[in-house]
Amino acid sequence: MRYLGIDWASDHHDIAVVNEAGEKLSAFRIGNDTAGLETFRDRVRALGVPKSEILISIETSRLLLVDFLLNEGFTVYPINPKAIDRYRDRYTASYAKSDAFDAELIAHALRTDRERFRALEPDSPLLRELRILVRDQKRLIWAQSRFLNQLGACLREYYPAALNLFGDLASPVALQFLKRYPRPEPLSAKKLEKFLRQCRHPRPEAKAQEIAQQLSQPQFFAEPFTVRARSRMMLTLVDHLLSLRAQIAEYQEAIDDLFAQHPDSGIFKSLPGSGEKTGPRLLSEIGDNRSRYSSADSLQCEAGTCPITRSSGKVRVVMMRQACRKSFRDAMHMFSFCSLTKSSWARALYDQQRAKGKNAHAALRAVSDKWLKIIHHLWKEKELYDENIYLAHRMRHQMKEAASAA
Repeated sequence: MRYLGIDWASDHHDIAVVNEAGEKLSAFRIGNDTAGLETFRDRVRALGVPKSEILISIETSRLLLVDFLLNEGFTVYPINPKAIDRYRDRYTASYAKSDAFDAELIAHALRTDRERFRALEPDSPLLRELRILVRDQKRLIWAQSRFLNQLGACLREYYPAALNLFGDLASPVALQFLKRYPRPEPLSAKKLEKFLRQCRHPRPEAKAQEIAQQLSQPQFFAEPFTVRARSRMMLTLVDHLLSLRAQIAEYQEAIDDLFAQHPDSGIFKSLPGSGEKTGPRLLSEIGDNRSRYSSADSLQCEAGTCPITRSSGKVRVVMMRQACRKSFRDAMHMFSFCSLTKSSWARALYDQQRAKGKNAHAALRAVSDKWLKIIHHLWKEKELYDENIYLAHRMRHQMKEAASAA
């Protein structure tokens, strides 16, 4: 068996090859380009062993290099950079560090502790595209929130009355109003009604009267130069927000299309509280490779829903799991919250946890942990969720436990 450790960088990659005995057989550097990949192929062929006897470790799972290695048929093990940092202390007492040494260190980590790592098991191309779209849309939503906060701060400096004209500052009608009337000024109800009708507001006449009355009230005074300068920034933020709204909507259409095409979409649609955003997010985080999660425990650990225990002597502390896939935990948190109004047992479990003194987030993690056991079974068996079937099964299980205890 040959172990390859790759220390990746933006423009080059250092590679070290060691054997079962820990002897370094080769070390080389390739560029992050097609010529570098060809060099990698040649150096691997020179090892004279089949690909099945070559195991590769790298500190990431999402580079084009990783896709290349998987497409070439190699077995790839992603290793957390924090783990490699700890391994460094096993091989040197000094603070010496180099890319070549790190590549060798990564290879040794896989050689000595291979059973502690898990090889990459890629999902289908459809699922991988869905995952990219879902995560990119989430980044756009975060950007929208940042711009919205900046817009509110900007308006407070010269036009605070505009903050309360509409219920939601991020709504299209509110943004269009700010774009049309960027500076504080009295507006007639007739002009406002015409504008609101163009924006297809459901109550143009009543809303126009309300806005006109609000704007006719005495306003905070702002210097003319402040109004000119801040209104320029406000218009810039409004343009960004209008553009982001359109892009987020386009992403949602693409996500809906891919989600509908996936054979597992029915499983996640059947979950109570699973909407147009939570369903695709759950599917994209869990994936469609059934060999990845052999048990519900592994799924719960990766989602960060099950706690960890730190015990030493007489001290025993149960803590929230920090080492997990944060995007997965966030998706489960959102879904569990939405399920509270759709699932009776989820609501009962949440209320039970709150009665024990748990805060809302801890209670939702408990609900998520229970949901993942159910989702894992449905996902493995390709079954749809039915609340009545689950409650009946739960009742039978409780009766068996009561009978055995008696």
